[in-house]
Amino acid sequence: MLKSELILPRLKKRGDTITPLALPADYHYLKIASDLIQIVKAHVGKSQGELARSLKDYEADSLDYRIIRGLANVLINPCVWSHELLVDPIDLRHFLFSQGPIIHQSQRTELIANTAAKFQLTNEQVEQALFSDLLEERILLIYGDTFTPKDLIARYNLEVARGLLYWAHEVDIIVRDGYKTVFKYMKLFKLMHTIYPIPGHGYNIVLYGPISPFVKSTIRYGLQFAKFLPALFLCETWRMDASVQPPETGRNLHYSLDNTSELKSHFKASNIFDSKMEADFAAEFEAKYGSGKKQEWVLAREDEVIALGDTVMIPDFSITNNKDGRRALIEIIGFWHPKYLLTKIRKIRDAQRSDLILLVYESVNIAKEVFEKVSAGEVLTFVKKPVLKDVLAAVERCAK
Repeated sequence: MLKSELILPRLKKRGDTITPLALPADYHYLKIASDLIQIVKAHVGKSQGELARSLKDYEADSLDYRIIRGLANVLINPCVWSHELLVDPIDLRHFLFSQGPIIHQSQRTELIANTAAKFQLTNEQVEQALFSDLLEERILLIYGDTFTPKDLIARYNLEVARGLLYWAHEVDIIVRDGYKTVFKYMKLFKLMHTIYPIPGHGYNIVLYGPISPFVKSTIRYGLQFAKFLPALFLCETWRMDASVQPPETGRNLHYSLDNTSELKSHFKASNIFDSKMEADFAAEFEAKYGSGKKQEWVLAREDEVIALGDTVMIPDFSITNNKDGRRALIEIIGFWHPKYLLTKIRKIRDAQRSDLILLVYESVNIAKEVFEKVSAGEVLTFVKKPVLKDVLAAVERCAK
């Protein structure tokens, strides 16, 4: 995350609205991005202090110093630094300093040699290890993401855009698809939220931001909250309207983004199917019942979210009647870890949905009787794969 002093100069205020200013990928800034990439690469195997000095020299008296620092920050964040110490620096310093004051260089050379012998190091290793626990002495082991100059500018623009959410009061989101991915990242970052279904059009999600009266740990929660934004870019149709109050504004400003934004996500989208069992079920249904003008039932993947307090349940499939609009939900319970299954059972029990059909693999780690007591519509078991004829019969009985 970028520091506030690097974000604030990149924000444009007009009336009651505020917008992040995108850095253009033109010749000037592509050249800066390219130079910074080369500087960081050249410092693999060198100390953090050396890299910082080189970046400071490159920045010099440039008017773009904030942008240079922001781009450098994005580059350095994913880097891997060495924490491997040949000897505890504290023990090393204690021994050296206990030998009394050093007046002449010859005395210092002798003391270093004696210390090297005691700790079974070379003289050079003693010099390197003496203050190796300081941040500026960490060694750059691995250059992080393989950014191209254009990629670096794109990520920098994203960091500025999501950094603005650090000062959010409330964020109102409309999502039309990609629910599973959005809720996965909401859960990952532990965001406070309320969900409202929009019949036939998706979901309205209200996120309570870092400066909301509901939040106490503002700094930690603010960092988590701002990190969430790239999840929205994995959806095809969405809109975000946020009420934000950056420092020194003294009032709430309106910040909006939608799916027409040129910002790109570096998050990973959820797989279409969680298991081969689900993929095979969908493929078989499509082959037998999914084509032709007389298709009666339409199967859809994870298109309904059931709000359960501080979490959600997203059934694997919905199935809708083409003629009368009746719907049922389908959840396939495969061979999962017992802890995961218990969480799944708790969600099913809390959902209290009589239109939910459970397809339970007979080799699952929990007895069928457990599932029959969770208030679902019906529970069907299967040995190798669900029998579609039986599934459709259950759908006819449970669909609403």
